[in-house]
Amino acid sequence: MPSAVLLVTVIASGIIYHLAQKLAVAPTPWLMLAIAYTTALALTIGLAIANGDATRLPSRAEWLGGLLIGLAAFGIEAGFFYLYRSGWPLASASVIASVSVTAILAIVGIVVFGEQMTASRAVGLALAASGATLIVRG
Repeated sequence: MPSAVLLVTVIASGIIYHLAQKLAVAPTPWLMLAIAYTTALALTIGLAIANGDATRLPSRAEWLGGLLIGLAAFGIEAGFFYLYRSGWPLASASVIASVSVTAILAIVGIVVFGEQMTASRAVGLALAASGATLIVRG
């Protein structure tokens, strides 16, 4: 699948995700998340069957990766649910979270994975942080 299609899928899904979180009227996220995870499970099982992956057991690395992704997804979703319920604006919560994650992952990429911090990447991070600050200030 072309990268552009994948990127558009991620962007569209992110927009739908944040709008659904902000507009949800549930008093707690638990039932909503159970429905979301059931939907994701059904889609995932269908894709595993279609791809031929359903005939094998997951490797140890797949179990670990799946568990970490599941815990992280749960934290992200419950966190945004309560951020939005506590009055955070849609733009501020998602921008601050995204810029913070980006900056931390840039540092992890450099320190742990040996990725290069180029001048243009440094400027991009600085601009992203500046933009987030301006958005939050209104």
